Amino acid sequence: MHRFNVIFIAALAAGQAALWSQPPSHLADAAKISANLVSFYEVPLACPAARGLGCGSAAKPVLQALEKRSSIQEAWLDHPGTTLAIVWRKDAKSDSRAAEIQSVADDRGIALHEITGERRDDTLKTFASRKGWYRGSEVDRLSEEEAGVIVDRLLRRSVAKEPTIGSKADSLKPALLKVIRERLTGCSSTQCREDCHRKFTEIARQSLNDGEFSALMEAEKQGYLPVGDEQ
Repeated sequence: MHRFNVIFIAALAAGQAALWSQPPSHLADAAKISANLVSFYEVPLACPAARGLGCGSAAKPVLQALEKRSSIQEAWLDHPGTTLAIVWRKDAKSDSRAAEIQSVADDRGIALHEITGERRDDTLKTFASRKGWYRGSEVDRLSEEEAGVIVDRLLRRSVAKEPTIGSKADSLKPALLKVIRERLTGCSSTQCREDCHRKFTEIARQSLNDGEFSALMEAEKQGYLPVGDEQ
């Protein structure tokens, strides 16, 4: 059991370190952008299944819709999913800025609150390096991190009922991660989600004995969200 917990901690630490890194090109891009062309907004795009993490599947269509607007050059979400950064085009007028971002917010049913004053200055400093910030094409990485959190949670639940699953975690986790990641990043239909559930079930059945299988499927039936004091 102790070895199983160590595996989880090491895997999560490694995953977070990789996901927070950004390509060097972002640093060059940051140097070219004037501070007066950047606005920040509070947004409700945190992931309900993973505390402290932005929801890639919810954020992706929002960021992509924003970048289609004529006055917006770039749209970014921070790692916790609570702050949106907008880089405006140089020729964007102040009235068109407000109208276009509010239009997208209304279309997507999200609330936006602009960040101003000292808090904006502090946010601008963290945004300068782009470390821990993601554009629409990159937020699948948040979903991949979310998948890891979900799989760890499901395995912890099942291990609590059938401790022998712990010894099979190393071989079982990569296959489960693939399925959950596919569901989070590639599913837009009920059929796709049902197919992912079927794959999840097949993996569990092939890898576990009857008692272990029942424990994992019961864990999955509880859902992906944390229950009680789960992390």
